[in-house]
Amino acid sequence: MSSKSYIRFISVCFFLLFFSSVIYAERIEEEIRVHLPTISPLQPIYLGKIFSQDAVFDVHYLNQLEAILCYDLDYNGSTKVCQRTSDKEQLLRNKDLTATFQIQNWKHFGIPFVIKCCVNQKQLTLYLFHVSNACLRTFGPISLSGNLSQDRKKIHKLADTLHKTLFSIEGIASTRILFSQKTPHKESEKWISEIWECDWDGANACQITSEKAYCITPILLPKVDNSLKEGFFYVSYKTGQPKIYFQASKTDKARRISSLRGNQLLPAISPKRDKIAFISDASGRVDLFMQAFSPETEKIKKPVQLYSHPHAVQASPTFSPDGSKIAFASNKDGGTRIFVIPITSDKKRPPAVMITKKNRENSCPSWSSDGTKLAYSAKTNGIRQIWIYDFEKKEEWQLTSGSGDKENPFWAPNSNHIVFNSIQDCKSEIYVVNLNQPQAIKISRGLGKKHYPTWGL
Repeated sequence: MSSKSYIRFISVCFFLLFFSSVIYAERIEEEIRVHLPTISPLQPIYLGKIFSQDAVFDVHYLNQLEAILCYDLDYNGSTKVCQRTSDKEQLLRNKDLTATFQIQNWKHFGIPFVIKCCVNQKQLTLYLFHVSNACLRTFGPISLSGNLSQDRKKIHKLADTLHKTLFSIEGIASTRILFSQKTPHKESEKWISEIWECDWDGANACQITSEKAYCITPILLPKVDNSLKEGFFYVSYKTGQPKIYFQASKTDKARRISSLRGNQLLPAISPKRDKIAFISDASGRVDLFMQAFSPETEKIKKPVQLYSHPHAVQASPTFSPDGSKIAFASNKDGGTRIFVIPITSDKKRPPAVMITKKNRENSCPSWSSDGTKLAYSAKTNGIRQIWIYDFEKKEEWQLTSGSGDKENPFWAPNSNHIVFNSIQDCKSEIYVVNLNQPQAIKISRGLGKKHYPTWGL
């Protein structure tokens, strides 16, 4: 690789990869404004206090469980938890379910769904009342351990079950988010970055790599059929150059998945999890590569150069949901834009079609699982914001505004929520927004600079 090409590679990758590692000061969520072309009506739902029936847990613990369920119902993109009132709570205190859920008692409140929760000893039972048709459903009993980390997973699962029952759509409360967390190394006084994971609300955050190196851009294996194989890809600088690794579990040893020389960055996994796409300078230019990969056997095949341009740098590939196309960032026409190319075995390289035109400095595209939208970051009036490209309307629109650079958007499996990191002053934190609510929720907490979030099951 020539010195000129290498310098160009390093400079562009610094912009595309390390821009989001700049640290920023914590701000309240309201300073990130969310703009939606249309706001879908959220269904009101009343969540009563958890009633104790000889529960072995104290009130504080029950309140914690209640708060978890309230969050799941309040930000799922389908329901909005109503404010509690004394008259509604009085109705729910009645131990007689028939008397509690008489339709005339609830119809005049204008609330379509009512939830009553009871804990008897160590078991939680939830009652869901559909007011319009006077239908009462029972969920549980669910055994509780008293360990909040364990029990909150059961609450998340319960919330997803409720969402599926009400709307016939899978919920996302049981999903998890991976991200890179940058912290100073106590021994060397240098910055290191490890891969972490957390629940969708930011809780249960834990470190899942221990390389004491610079690890970035994690990507989870998608769920396919009944495969039990789990794992994630990430980039590590532990050997000096950035290389892509695969780790099957928290305790397994990571394995390098490419033998290419030079730098490999920004891995993406196909929906069928049989291919990975990434960026490499192995050919002397910063090109888009693809490689067959089997997570079950961890066998890899020879990487294939998928797209190259003589005077351009490619970055940030993302697969379409059907696996037939890849979107990526490129500066081949001047300013960095988002392009789409079909995946083909033909020796003749297919043309790349530009889809973003309103802003020049585009990066980090993420394709929604329903195939209708693409999220990306773009510099807008001097600040990086999250934008959405709508494939059906062939339009792009700005999702966020406000101070702080918003980067690295990634879609939730439901194609309704987006996670991203925001950078301002001296900190970097992770936010979640759904397309039915004009509100960004900060989910990260604690020390360290969090960036490159990715969503998975």
